[in-house]
Amino acid sequence: MKRNYIHKTLDVFRDTAYLSIPGKGWIQRRADQSMSMVQGQGKTPSTDTEKFFSEVAKDKYIPDRTPYVRESRRVVLKLGTKVLLKHKKGESGALHGLARDIVRFRERGYVFSIVTSGAVGFGMDAMGIEARPTDLKKIQALASIGQSLLMQNWNAIFAESGLHTSQILLTYDIIENRKRYLHARDCFRSVFEYGAVPIVNENDSVAVDELKFGDNDTLSALTAILTDADLLVLFTDTDGIHTRNPYRHGDAERIPFIEQVDESVFGLIEDKQNGLSLGGMRSKLLAAQRSAQMGTGVIITQGFEPDLAALLEGADLGTFIRPNHKYEKKRKRWIFFNHKMKGRVIVDRGAEDALVNHSGSLLPGGILGTEGVFERESIVGIYNTADTLIGKGITNYASAEIEQMKGRRTDQLKSESGAVFADEVIHRDNMIVI
Repeated sequence: MKRNYIHKTLDVFRDTAYLSIPGKGWIQRRADQSMSMVQGQGKTPSTDTEKFFSEVAKDKYIPDRTPYVRESRRVVLKLGTKVLLKHKKGESGALHGLARDIVRFRERGYVFSIVTSGAVGFGMDAMGIEARPTDLKKIQALASIGQSLLMQNWNAIFAESGLHTSQILLTYDIIENRKRYLHARDCFRSVFEYGAVPIVNENDSVAVDELKFGDNDTLSALTAILTDADLLVLFTDTDGIHTRNPYRHGDAERIPFIEQVDESVFGLIEDKQNGLSLGGMRSKLLAAQRSAQMGTGVIITQGFEPDLAALLEGADLGTFIRPNHKYEKKRKRWIFFNHKMKGRVIVDRGAEDALVNHSGSLLPGGILGTEGVFERESIVGIYNTADTLIGKGITNYASAEIEQMKGRRTDQLKSESGAVFADEVIHRDNMIVI
């Protein structure tokens, strides 16, 4: 049986003072004492969060997010369509307060980027359309109508604070093209140097289905990579992750702190549908999972009355997902985020052991074969003989070249050809292990 979040937490925190239970905060007693109590009653930890909590939890302790949040200086804020449309219609002036908080914290050395949904929603609102169209051409047309209105909205919000905004429209192909990715990163840096606030959105008017982020939660995770963000705040219509859908269950409890996003956390989500936006709580958890694995902390909280100042001081608002700093090198973050692989490289058991357990590079001798046609500097998946993805990376050779090199030692190849382009098919620095 696959080990779930509760089992992992027992392992990680056995030597600490706390036991973490998803959905119920942190129990203030030693993990070994809790395990003794449960096992003494003839019980075992359950994947059912509610049942497990009722068995062992009486006193709760919420871990302090403050050390993570207060050290953050590069912050990405993501606001959804419904939050922005409510402000546009005069139902909330809270975004002006958000702008004032941004000004205040910029004076303390903070750098902010804003990922904004709403181009299609603003276009629908302007044209009097209630249901989001399904036809791509109509969606693109509404995005082109609404994007200028969306920027007018943001310009008005920041005008009273004396800040300039910058419009950055991205398409998914910057993930696949390393050169475009680096150009986008340099653009953000230059905007920061000018002291402007980047307003980021997907370029929906030209994006096609096969080259779309799908929702701006994913785009916000990419923006966090591009800007080397310490913290990503996802403002939504719900005050964080709950044990149950709070719109359907009155006894739903907010989860203040999540150590790791895995299947047990996703199992708590019941998304509701609406005709304006694409992203639900599941997409926010996916974005949070990606961001945390790349070293960015995440807060999911309500955005109708956002209190940015309190959030940045470490207030217990919404749900905080702890970063784990798995991929600290910038190139590895890009490889991790890019999930569209051009092909496969199949390796033997010896190569698998070298990659997974000994931080080795992938050499020709450990390769059994390739699948798909790809060129040099493509991102490919690395699979073992059981057809399990064990890693991915940037290959130094094309698939046709690898087929000629597979199973052979580098010194043999050098003696035959006199030279090789690189000793490694995939260097460790250009690879991540899953």
